[in-house]
Amino acid sequence: MRIKFTFILMIVYLFSMNLIGQDLHYSYYHFTPLSVNPANSGAFSGSYRVSGIYTRKDFGFSDQGYQNFSLSADAPIVRGIRKQDWIGIGVQADVINSLNGSGTIEVINLNDPKKTAQNWTFIKISAAYHLALDKKQTNILTLGAQMSNGNRSLANIAIGDTRYGLLGLGNDPDRDKYMANFGQNGEFNFKYRDISMGLLFNARRKTSDLRLGFAMEGLFSPKVGLYSKNNQISKDSVETKFFGLNIHGDYRMDINKRTSITPSFNYYSIGPANAFNVNSHVWYKINPDKDFKGGLGLGLRNVRDIILYVGAEFNDIQVGFAYDMNIDSRSIASSGLGGFELAARYIGKIYKKPKVKPVIFCPRL
Repeated sequence: MRIKFTFILMIVYLFSMNLIGQDLHYSYYHFTPLSVNPANSGAFSGSYRVSGIYTRKDFGFSDQGYQNFSLSADAPIVRGIRKQDWIGIGVQADVINSLNGSGTIEVINLNDPKKTAQNWTFIKISAAYHLALDKKQTNILTLGAQMSNGNRSLANIAIGDTRYGLLGLGNDPDRDKYMANFGQNGEFNFKYRDISMGLLFNARRKTSDLRLGFAMEGLFSPKVGLYSKNNQISKDSVETKFFGLNIHGDYRMDINKRTSITPSFNYYSIGPANAFNVNSHVWYKINPDKDFKGGLGLGLRNVRDIILYVGAEFNDIQVGFAYDMNIDSRSIASSGLGGFELAARYIGKIYKKPKVKPVIFCPRL
């Protein structure tokens, strides 16, 4: 009861904060565990886990909106220092606003009307140490870290275009020199690395499962700008990544043998932008013999979007669909259509074949 009360108080406290909306994260973040917290690497029951999610949003009031795709895999690979501890690793690939001719940043120059397409790609490698606080592994504390290799690029940039200011070069007398780094099609690329760290607490019981965690990114303020002034790089001349914070939690409660409910929250901030998603899912075993479940959920983000969740689980496969509805001023242009997400996850289990010793029966018996 105390755990339930603490969890509810935390949700109420976070929801009362003054939040500024931003939509560059997933609504169905439950399918992107490594994006939420690197401590989630290997934090599941099974041999390996593969997850994927695709989102497309804001196309209701924009020509193209934006689209993201993430694919991840993680596994508990080896036992830790003690028998009840273990180490998990994970890898994830993200593509945000792929360069397919559709732009998400549009600054029109009447003399050269084009769209600028911005693209982010990431490869993330994570590791986590799961420290069991008791021999039965009912309470687990996890520390995780993640290395991100990012690539940021802009396409269709032209000299004289007002979008030139996106690079911070609009009033620079040496801008032509920097333009020498552009490709023939007006493309510009910038690579960088980042470090993330996270902490996770998991309390597992027969009829409940509590998870609380937080993660930090941008710890070393990596440079993510699209240009530099040779050896005169400074924080004022090159854009750096903001410090990011992610606080999350969920609490699964079994109501009976067939029904369970899982309230969850996810608060995410990076620089001046932040978002808070509070949601709850109800899962029902449609066919207990075949381990087939169906789920429905409802969420709210920043009092700007209502999120509808639909999910299904069959043995080790889980699929989900999320639909965002705008309820703020954006609904005038979008007619409430915020976007959708498709997600899937598979948890594989590898079993060792038991060695059966031969038995010789006595002929006298």
